[in-house]
Amino acid sequence: MNVNAAVAALTRGEVIGLPTETLFGLAADPWHPEAMRRLIRMKERPLDKGFILLIGDRSQLTSLILPPSPLALALMERFWPGPLTLVLPACEEVSPILTGGTRQIAVRISPAPQVSALFALWPRPLISTSANRAGESPPKNADEVRHIWRAENLLIIDGEIQPDALPSTVLRVEGEQVTLLRAGAIGVERLREEVPGWNNYSTVTLLAKLRG
Repeated sequence: MNVNAAVAALTRGEVIGLPTETLFGLAADPWHPEAMRRLIRMKERPLDKGFILLIGDRSQLTSLILPPSPLALALMERFWPGPLTLVLPACEEVSPILTGGTRQIAVRISPAPQVSALFALWPRPLISTSANRAGESPPKNADEVRHIWRAENLLIIDGEIQPDALPSTVLRVEGEQVTLLRAGAIGVERLREEVPGWNNYSTVTLLAKLRG
């Protein structure tokens, strides 16, 4: 696992390939301007479309979100690390490029061993976005990522995604209100059973501002 080389690449403002338990993604330092420019160019991403951030642990939330509600804390306790993305009110300092101009930021903790190994050396949140080009299917292994981005000469951490892997479930939490923005690996019935305060939800197949 070439984690030391990945940390060096991220420090230089490069984009890397990183497998999680839900998809093979592209990762970059959201506070490095060159990294952001390159990632937006590669993904042909409009500026009103936010990003999901991976964090190594909950201490990294302090630079991203306002104090979380009891419901948000309960969701973190129950489902992190895991395939649950929480969309939470962002701190004023968070760039609108990351929020898509919504003043909300999407965050999660991944249990994938490659991600854990990276965060053992990398000290702050990372952008995570699927490694496919716009409109194409997400790749399932490092070789597919290398093929897609062969002209970019990316450093890619080896790994493979299970063929039946689902994307993370995306929930927006505002106080004690929760809205299902994307169905995914954690199903609605499980959320109904295990989430206290689940009193407002709606299903959107794909949230445009968070898609891929």
